[in-house]
Amino acid sequence: MRLIIIFFLTSILAFSQTKSTELTTNNSTNNTAPVIDSSDEKDDSEDQEDLFDLLFSDAKSFYVEALISGFYHDTTEVKYCFDRTFEIVAEISELDTLTPPEHDELIRFCEKLTFDYQSQFSFLNGDTGTTGVAFIRNYISEKVIDTVKVGEDELVVLDDRPGHLPIVTSKKIDRIVSYLSSNKSFQGWLDNSGLYKDLMMPIIKKYELPEEIFYLALIESGFNTSAYSYANAAGPWQFIAGTGARYGLKRNWWVDERRDPIKSTEAAAHYLKDLYAQFDDWFLAMAAYNCGEMNVWRAIRREGTRDFWKLKTLPRQTRDYVPTFMAGIIIAQHPEKYGFTNTPKETWKWEEVVVDRSYEFEHISKVADVPVNVLKQFNPELRRWVTPPEVESYALRVPITKSQGLLEKLHELPPAEQPKPEWQTHRVRKGQTLNFIANRYGTTVSALIAANNITNKNRLRVGQTLRIPTDKYYAPPKYKTSTSTQNKVTYVVKRGDTLTQIANRYNTTVAKIRTWNKLSTKKSIYPGQKLVIYKKSNS
Repeated sequence: MRLIIIFFLTSILAFSQTKSTELTTNNSTNNTAPVIDSSDEKDDSEDQEDLFDLLFSDAKSFYVEALISGFYHDTTEVKYCFDRTFEIVAEISELDTLTPPEHDELIRFCEKLTFDYQSQFSFLNGDTGTTGVAFIRNYISEKVIDTVKVGEDELVVLDDRPGHLPIVTSKKIDRIVSYLSSNKSFQGWLDNSGLYKDLMMPIIKKYELPEEIFYLALIESGFNTSAYSYANAAGPWQFIAGTGARYGLKRNWWVDERRDPIKSTEAAAHYLKDLYAQFDDWFLAMAAYNCGEMNVWRAIRREGTRDFWKLKTLPRQTRDYVPTFMAGIIIAQHPEKYGFTNTPKETWKWEEVVVDRSYEFEHISKVADVPVNVLKQFNPELRRWVTPPEVESYALRVPITKSQGLLEKLHELPPAEQPKPEWQTHRVRKGQTLNFIANRYGTTVSALIAANNITNKNRLRVGQTLRIPTDKYYAPPKYKTSTSTQNKVTYVVKRGDTLTQIANRYNTTVAKIRTWNKLSTKKSIYPGQKLVIYKKSNS
């Protein structure tokens, strides 16, 4: 029965199996850790795999696993697999050599994800902080707004004060105002603006930008630090990785500064100031923020006008983007007029503790008396379960009053409670592929690519050194330790069992059970299977 289900679920992905054009580039990385050689060799490396195919295969595998877990009502696995799927999609987005067919294939896959999530997993909408949920909400919003169609339109200027953004309206903008007014999510976006307004406005003023620019983040993300678009932009200002890096936003295995509301605002303000200097027109600058400077310049040259409202060859999304921004400002300035309440959340406040080594959230949570999920909310740029281990210091944000004596408490932790994630390294030999290396070390191609910042290279260079994010590295170290003080139990899986049910029975987590039994997310349990479980001695 289970094989039939897996076959059925896998078959629904047949739409995305078109073979993409092969890429032909090279990659190199640096590492100082001890190197492990392999003697497997071939005559040449002509059969190197396409990175898009490898990553896309990983994404589809996690997606199918999410559907299977949903069939067995294993919500923990569903959420985990969706998160991994969207994380891999982010890695695909950073492949600079994506071909148009590959891009279209990725969009179709994202549309399928959206449909299945809406139809089967809408009950997870209340789970904030899940990357998949944020992605889908943002995706749906953009797609619906993109369907607004109007003919020739006449602009009406509402506000054109010096030093402010020109505010205009039209029949098209009125239609978008009407749509947003009926959008249940928009009230939450307006409320979220209170979290960051007092923090973002000084940055906007520092760059001498109109104060209305603040509401660009309202339309981009609803002020959601976890927002993720189908175009693979992240954070409140929806930076793609390339533009973010251009303006100083770091993204690596450990952090993604596009999600930090302060750092990303600084980058966005700098970028928008540069765009206005380039176009000398705010509407064109907004269009360039959405689709890129070169697309706007091409449209200007092609049509012989610098009037944004007359440019018909801009991408469809961009032609709707500026009107949507106008509609957002109109509502935000007078929310009660459009059926909303003016109930902004209190300004986000925090204290900083500069830590001089890597600490797990679990350990910080215990000594600071702050829940793990709160620590993650205060530090949205952190992508893993720890503060970055490869920096001399890191400014950790904690709630007000929680910084007092925290550093001293962390220093008092015994060495055993400060495990540092482990790297392994591998020196590439002739004929080896990413898939071969990932299988050898028990990891995935997507994790391998993320750990080595491979963005546009699909051929490995002989002699190149790769970092290997093994299971000891990828999963939180707490899952690997402390078993010596626990009782070992062997559990025989029964028909109908799920990992979530078993984890609850033994007061543990699904991730721990997977780690103890070396179960990847691609492996499902089956009746009669024996699982090793560790429970506390006093349980």
